[in-house]
Amino acid sequence: MTTRTLPCSRMIVALTGFMGCGKSSVGRELSVLLRMPLVDLDKYIVDKAGKSIADIFAEQGETAFRDLESEALKEVLDNNRFILSLGGGTILRPENAALIKEKCTCVFLRATVETLRLHLGGDQSHRPLLKDGGFEAMLAERTPIYTAAADFIIDIDHVSPMQTAGIIANLIT
Repeated sequence: MTTRTLPCSRMIVALTGFMGCGKSSVGRELSVLLRMPLVDLDKYIVDKAGKSIADIFAEQGETAFRDLESEALKEVLDNNRFILSLGGGTILRPENAALIKEKCTCVFLRATVETLRLHLGGDQSHRPLLKDGGFEAMLAERTPIYTAAADFIIDIDHVSPMQTAGIIANLIT
């Protein structure tokens, strides 16, 4: 686990990491522990667009999805004091990373390939970026970006979402 000094004024806790690391599950647990609302950015986008992420990718492509994601991020960050479960690729755009660094306490939920594959299960057809393979290469490419954006890094292998949420709560309170 890595930590940085944290300005206490940033009361939006953003969870980042690769797909399958437990951002949504940990977010739900942390929301209960800290008595703060949870915003799942992917769900917010789906609700706003009226279609699934897979459909957005299929109909409009990844760039259009990332545009929607950036717009959604700006909208939700107008609020104060909540838990934010980011999409696995949200932090990839430098402008998103800068906004998260400015307004949030960012926690990278880091996991091994084995843990991520276990969490994702067998059917990954609803995950557009995994359809063509390249899982390990994508993880290797993204890990330094997640690390650079993080105020805290938590290794989640063999740790439950509830335990992870407890670790985060202890770090930020």
